[in-house]
Amino acid sequence: MLYNRAIDRLLIIAVPAALFVYASTRPVIRLSPDMPPGFAEVPPHASPQQRAAEEHIAQAYWNQAVTLIQWRYSYGSPLPVEPPDDFQIGAQSAGTAKTARDSQLRYWLRLRRFWDVPSTWTTSHEWNTHWLTDPISNGVEGIQEYVRDLIRRG
Repeated sequence: MLYNRAIDRLLIIAVPAALFVYASTRPVIRLSPDMPPGFAEVPPHASPQQRAAEEHIAQAYWNQAVTLIQWRYSYGSPLPVEPPDDFQIGAQSAGTAKTARDSQLRYWLRLRRFWDVPSTWTTSHEWNTHWLTDPISNGVEGIQEYVRDLIRRG
């Protein structure tokens, strides 16, 4: 026997809605935009001007990691030994070509050391409904490819 209860109506709406929200929120791990303490490699005998310049260079390389490197290599994946060609900062920040290359290598090694440190990363939840649209777009692409094959054969 079917009862017309208000709780049943609420559950019919709430359970699918909750499942949709759960499936559409995904955890995302990204590099923290804030440079971790100790990333800047400042010699202990450095003057305040040298310290500020080195921290500026370190911040520029950290910004490169946040805006460029984390999109190529995810959390937990190893970074290559050699830095990518575009992991560099402007020549005006790094000095001459030799010192620019030296600072690039130095900060690439530092980035590799900090890459696997969990406190360097932040986790957030983002709305993502690709689980719903990807199968549809893949199906449409498959049908289009099938039709193209039929036309080529025909």
